[in-house]
Amino acid sequence: MTDDDGYIRLPRRALDQLRLVHLVSGLDGEACAGTAGAVYSAISGYTEWVTTSSPAVSVGWDWHIDTLARPVSAACRDTPRSNVMLVDEQGRDIGPDHTARCLQRLLETLEWKPVVLGAVGFR
Repeated sequence: MTDDDGYIRLPRRALDQLRLVHLVSGLDGEACAGTAGAVYSAISGYTEWVTTSSPAVSVGWDWHIDTLARPVSAACRDTPRSNVMLVDEQGRDIGPDHTARCLQRLLETLEWKPVVLGAVGFR
């Protein structure tokens, strides 16, 4: 159900049933452009994933690749953004912070890294 505030309200248990598919990913602009010599550079970007259900649930997050880490790996930079608000058993909002933490746990189970890296051409 979508309310006037734009949120799709879902019970916590419904979060585990979401099947997210990749919509779009991209790279952020180069932060160190114009600098002479060797500099540390982190590759970062954004991604958005959606459901095919109606209304569509949308989850997006920023990510980064630390080029100094070994092995090189991608990770979420911040908490995800979404049009979902989770509700408790009585239908009350559990709040944006708690919802974001639950979405973060969902992302930890999603095989997003190879999809996103492939979409931005990282080999």
